[in-house]
Amino acid sequence: MQSKNFGKALLLSGLLATLPGNAQLSKKQEKINAQHAEAIAAARTAAEEWLKIEDAETYDKSWDAASDYFRSQVPEKGWVRRMETTRKALDPVLVRDLKASEWNTEMPNLPKGEYVAFVYESTFANGHPQLESVVMVHEGAGWKMVGYAVQ
Repeated sequence: MQSKNFGKALLLSGLLATLPGNAQLSKKQEKINAQHAEAIAAARTAAEEWLKIEDAETYDKSWDAASDYFRSQVPEKGWVRRMETTRKALDPVLVRDLKASEWNTEMPNLPKGEYVAFVYESTFANGHPQLESVVMVHEGAGWKMVGYAVQ
C-alpha cells in the first residue's frame, strides 16, 4: 500500500512540470493572481520558509512541515530517501529566482482547495540553472507544501 501511495504522490511532481517556468501568464491568470495577491504573498513566504528546510538537507523536517494530504500520500522514509538521492546531489543552492506564480482552486491529482504554485529558476552547486517548483495548499490558518520538484 505504501508503494502505491508513494507512486501516486509522484504524480504530484508531474503536475509541477506543467507550470509556466519562463512563459508569461495568460491575461485571465494575471487577473486571478491580482485578486489573490495577499494569498500569493502569504504562500510565497511559507514556500520560502519550507525551502530553507530543504536547503538545510533536513528532509525529515521538510516532510513534517508538508501538508496533511502530502504526508498521507508520501511515506516519510520514501520522501527522505528520494530527497537524499535527488536533491542532496544538487546542493547547495546558490541562487533561487522566482519566475512564476499561479493561484488556483484546482490542481491535477489533488483535491479541490486553494493552491499557489511557484516556479523558481534555481542554480545549484553544479552551476546549471534548473526549474524548481513548489505547490502550496491553504491548510488551517496557513500554507503548506503539497508538491515539490526540481527539473
